[in-house]
Amino acid sequence: MNARNGPGIGRRSLLRSALAAAAIAAAGLDSAGSAPAAGAGTSRWWSSLVWAVFENHGFGQVALLPSHRRLAREGALLARYVAVSHPSGPNYRAMASGETWGDAEVVDTFHPNVASAGAAATPPVPAYLYHLIGTIDQKHDPLVDLHAPIARTRRGLGALRADLNGSPTSLPDRCLVYVGWDDYNEMHSGSASRADANLTALLDTLAGSTWFTTPDRNGRYPALFFTYDEDDYRGDNRVFAAFWGRGVRRGAVSTQPHSHYGFCRTMSDNWDRPVLGHAAREAPIAEVWL
Repeated sequence: MNARNGPGIGRRSLLRSALAAAAIAAAGLDSAGSAPAAGAGTSRWWSSLVWAVFENHGFGQVALLPSHRRLAREGALLARYVAVSHPSGPNYRAMASGETWGDAEVVDTFHPNVASAGAAATPPVPAYLYHLIGTIDQKHDPLVDLHAPIARTRRGLGALRADLNGSPTSLPDRCLVYVGWDDYNEMHSGSASRADANLTALLDTLAGSTWFTTPDRNGRYPALFFTYDEDDYRGDNRVFAAFWGRGVRRGAVSTQPHSHYGFCRTMSDNWDRPVLGHAAREAPIAEVWL
């Protein structure tokens, strides 16, 4: 699929992704050839993860936005979090797969990723995709770019709100939820005030929902991870990043160094999945949880 074909995943791409995930599971190996740890089916820090990304701003440019101050006040701020590359595409792929897969904005090819690894878990960790406003550009959508198996694609904040509150297409209590906006609504081409309002609307929707505020049978809550793909090339690629949710240490500030690879490692470790690529070189973000 290319960027002109829209956000869905074709049957052939889905089949390739499912076969690749099955091969990983059958081999029982991670990307370095090591067997994953025992205990699949439990979650270490969160039950499900909502993942959202804004565009092209360094930490100091955005930290005082109201929605960002709210994340820092009510959640856990990662004060030394950095992107790993330029331009956008490699950073998104690093978060999803532990590798940049080159410096192209789009690779449009299956590579093992957190969603394909989750699909191979027992029980599985399905991935859901929500275009909250407009259509997420493919270079900003690593699940589509890496041909990940996507359980369902929905459009609009209202669709997410319905699914969070038990509509017929409600979300399970163990899943990855990737949400995003078009380029005019996540600070790539539009204003900071518009993007800030969009993030506030997402936070309000999650905070007011049944799904996000209900623990699983092991007492784990869903969490939100929010960050930027990269800075604007004028800094050291330090970007705003925070976890938010009932299982997060409220008001915590982590001064440990982390990057997009460490976030990928954290997702894999949470669901006890094989660690991918360069993510194996970094520690998980383990210090911000209750």
